[in-house]
Amino acid sequence: MFRLLILFAIFSITACIGGRSAADQEKTTDVMITFIQRAKAGFWEEAMENITPDERSEMMDGGHVMPEYKAAVNRIRLSTVKNMDLSLDRKGRLVGLKDILDEANELNKASDEKVVIDPSKLEDLAAWRKKREEEAAKKAREEPPKEEKPTWLDAYYGNTKSGGGGLKEMKRNSGEDEEEED
Repeated sequence: MFRLLILFAIFSITACIGGRSAADQEKTTDVMITFIQRAKAGFWEEAMENITPDERSEMMDGGHVMPEYKAAVNRIRLSTVKNMDLSLDRKGRLVGLKDILDEANELNKASDEKVVIDPSKLEDLAAWRKKREEEAAKKAREEPPKEEKPTWLDAYYGNTKSGGGGLKEMKRNSGEDEEEED
């Protein structure tokens, strides 16, 4: 009985702790959505009020938000806000947003770098493909296609290229031959 009481106490404590974090997560999501909506609408002053003063000063240059952060905010989808690792300070402002925006900028730069293609490599690839096609055409002219030998299935079902009717036709023909001999 005493064990059940202890288990019940542990479960109730963990349930209370879990409930608070869910409410905090919902509040964090609401603040982030408010920030994104204000920023995308062009109200950067109001949007920056939702960020801690330290991060705000790092993201601004001369009273204006740096273009790289504006671009990063414009790339954020509202459906992904719930998955972001953010928290709120005591005054309800976002903590960790700058890190997320910096990471988004790094991923964007990496994807831009991967798209760059050297034109000389494209010319080399085209020459290689053309050479391969010419070799294949030359090989096809030199070597005539090989005739396929019929398999036992082809012989049984009459799928031979020589026109033989297969085993069924052979039986039919053998039956006709027997009648002619009699």
